[in-house]
Amino acid sequence: MKTSLFLFAVVGSLLLCVPTLHATDGAPAPTLARATQPTLSVGQTAPLIDVIDASGTPRHLADLRGRKAVLLTFFPKCFTGNCTNQVISLRDSYADLQKLGVEVWAVSTDAAEGPHGQRAFIQRYKLPFALLPDGARTICLAYGAVKSKEQMAARMSVLINKDGKIAWIDKQMNPRTHGADVVARLKQENAETDKK
Repeated sequence: MKTSLFLFAVVGSLLLCVPTLHATDGAPAPTLARATQPTLSVGQTAPLIDVIDASGTPRHLADLRGRKAVLLTFFPKCFTGNCTNQVISLRDSYADLQKLGVEVWAVSTDAAEGPHGQRAFIQRYKLPFALLPDGARTICLAYGAVKSKEQMAARMSVLINKDGKIAWIDKQMNPRTHGADVVARLKQENAETDKK
């Protein structure tokens, strides 16, 4: 009897810890099935993102469709070596990316607030683009940057074209040169398109 009561208490407490997904901006809450979809592939429609960024601004991926491409860049943790290099390289190339019609959204599992949060990271390094806090791993799971809700984001970037499709996925970036590398790749792709 004591064993049964103990097991009942353990199972009950575990059920209370099951995560739920909530939308923070009035958009429908994503379902768990959507959040854990298989890894993306080039040409696939990008999963929609509806989130409040670290500065408190609502960000809706659908709002940019037909207007701008989006470089969705994932990094493990604010204020760490290569993560800082990655966002600084994008900061330094941001004007060129804007000229090429590309918006940058950076995603990590860090909180927005706190001395080591995304907002402090933005201020310290004067980042001109949006940082998206993803503590629930909803965006990271949808884009294959994590495999579980306990992991930090893997370092990767996904280019979403103006039509809302995945143009390419980069999981082998050099954090120090990532911004310049993306600009060079986009210019080469544009030149090849112009030749056709």
